[in-house]
Amino acid sequence: MRIILTADDFGFDDDTVAATIGCFERGALTSATIMPKMAATARAIAYARSHPELSFGVHLTYAGDGIEEPVLRPSMVPSLVGDDGRFLPSNKTRVLALMNRLSVAEIERETAAQIEVLVDHGVRLSHVDSHGHLHKFGPFRTALERVLPKFGIRRVRNVQDVFVGRPLKSFTYWFGPLWRRRLTSRFATTSHFFMPLGTPRERWTEPVLARLPRSPKETLEIGVHPGGAETWRDEQRESIETFATEARQRGHQLIGWSEL
Repeated sequence: MRIILTADDFGFDDDTVAATIGCFERGALTSATIMPKMAATARAIAYARSHPELSFGVHLTYAGDGIEEPVLRPSMVPSLVGDDGRFLPSNKTRVLALMNRLSVAEIERETAAQIEVLVDHGVRLSHVDSHGHLHKFGPFRTALERVLPKFGIRRVRNVQDVFVGRPLKSFTYWFGPLWRRRLTSRFATTSHFFMPLGTPRERWTEPVLARLPRSPKETLEIGVHPGGAETWRDEQRESIETFATEARQRGHQLIGWSEL
């Protein structure tokens, strides 16, 4: 099977950038997506420019945890921001997206601005995904359909369909098949997607490896968030390094998004 190993949040902070670069250098990643306006974005861009053999995309950011800001002036994207000019919390943005209470035109403007940050700095983009996986919701998906062709981008992350256990409280578990059909009909993407958020290394690496088919026609993306020591991000760094080693030993092919 062909497997893409992606680090999200590249540029979030110095620890995240250092951990992601370390994973690349140890062969534990094939791709990363850069956050366009964060504390260490410049470091992430510099690394991406100096390693054109790797795949780099945009980690489109429309919501956050109190520190994420739009590239555009807040007055240009009022439906996406709070009174402080920062993006709304992820859960609130999800609800607004489901209720179609977000401006698609504003999402289009911010999407184009975020992509332009990286393009203007010489990063060759292979694909996009999004912070909190918001691109699976209608307003964001529509915006991507309108904006990405202008930049020659056609690859977009799929919706998670590989789970360890049955997360019955997850909306993605129940509505994922519908969202997947809508994404796969509009963009180039992988056959499957898995993200181990909240799942310890020993509970996901072997179960996921055990169920991988041998078919070279199928592709799986695994998305992780490498980061500093003694955090959940460091657990993800360790887990993707373990997974990459085992996947190679079992004959799977590790590829970047640009090879999809």
